[in-house]
Amino acid sequence: WTQRVLPTSASWYSVTYGNGVFVAVAASSTIAATSPDGITWTQRVLPTSTAWISVTYGNGVFVAVAVSSTIAATSPDGITWTQRVLPTSTAWQSVTYGNGVFVAVVSSSTIAATSPDGITWTQRTLPASADWQSVTYGNGVFVAVAASSTIAATSPDGITWTQRTLPASKAWISVT
Repeated sequence: WTQRVLPTSASWYSVTYGNGVFVAVAASSTIAATSPDGITWTQRVLPTSTAWISVTYGNGVFVAVAVSSTIAATSPDGITWTQRVLPTSTAWQSVTYGNGVFVAVVSSSTIAATSPDGITWTQRTLPASADWQSVTYGNGVFVAVAASSTIAATSPDGITWTQRTLPASKAWISVT
């Protein structure tokens, strides 16, 4: 590993890659950053100052979500961002893209949401109230994990979820 420098000191929370560019978002700010190679970074501006926590890329668009709000944002290039509205003001924790849909999960609840475009969101229900930390997509399935438990969930479409059991009750924070 080689240490790299982001354009400003901030609480960087999430990074993704899409359309030839890396995009990172920082909490408690309007700060984002883009990089063509993960080495040289350029500071960008998100549409509002909030606790940005997760960013993903899919279907030609970057989507970022924020904690404790209804705030999301979309961008075609990671440079120009447009504020969007999630279905409820809550602790959004993670967002991913797969199978033609964006999926976001909330910590400490049963709430999730889906969107075909990152603009229009529909609230969904996870199979258990848990401290959902991360959601990802791969091999035809969405997978979400919850911290401090053995709870996980899978879904073929982001709409219908099935509860699963992890091998130990640990601080599951991320899945990819």
